[in-house]
Amino acid sequence: MDTIIYYICVPLGYLMKWCYEFLGNYALAIIAFTLLTKIVLGPLSVWLHFNSIKMVKIQPDINFIKARFYGDPDRIADEQAALYKKAKYRPLLSLIPLIAQIVLLLGVVEIIYKPMTYIWGFDANSIQALAETLGVVEKETGNAFQLEIIRQIIQNPTLVDGEIVAMAQQIGAPLGPIDLTIIPMSAWGIYILVPVIAGLSSLVMCWAQNVGNVLQAEQSKANKYGLTIFSVGLSLYLGFGVPVGIALYWVASNL
Repeated sequence: MDTIIYYICVPLGYLMKWCYEFLGNYALAIIAFTLLTKIVLGPLSVWLHFNSIKMVKIQPDINFIKARFYGDPDRIADEQAALYKKAKYRPLLSLIPLIAQIVLLLGVVEIIYKPMTYIWGFDANSIQALAETLGVVEKETGNAFQLEIIRQIIQNPTLVDGEIVAMAQQIGAPLGPIDLTIIPMSAWGIYILVPVIAGLSSLVMCWAQNVGNVLQAEQSKANKYGLTIFSVGLSLYLGFGVPVGIALYWVASNL
């Protein structure tokens, strides 16, 4: 348990648990969690926006430097560094939101795969006892171990305490026929809509940024369309290959 991901998930787990207890619905808790993390990252986004504006302003000077010292990459690098310092532009700042988003995504993936640990607060012994009662073997289920336990609780409610059954039903199917613990590629049926919705959410977000964001419009077509393809591709993967709850987080983060 003493991994970096675990210590990242502990505070995120408390936040998700608070959302879950406050709203009483796991799907709504994921959406609320997503909105709260976006609010927390809001000041960082504003800082990045102003930093990007500086880049747009100094771009003509950068082009001039590249033309003036053409063929001398060392001199170009030195002149650009001096220009960045004068304009107080930080080139690496643009990586911070990406890193933050990756950390959040890894945390959410871990929390949604292990709701019994981070949402219910069960220890390893309690989880293992439930697994043995329900005949769930960790080696056979891998990352979906806790999700399979929850699924078995819902399917065999007489084998465990009624309070745990109610908790499992909230985690498993707070969207009626849609089970948030299901991985679409293993179920198909109505779940084929999950990757479609995830992909469309990323496509709409990228299109809106390319059209409405002045800074985004300054990028080359290769950068804009390359980012769009990457984002949609990642969304399709998340929609197909991970539990529906993670796809729900991704869709909410694109809104």
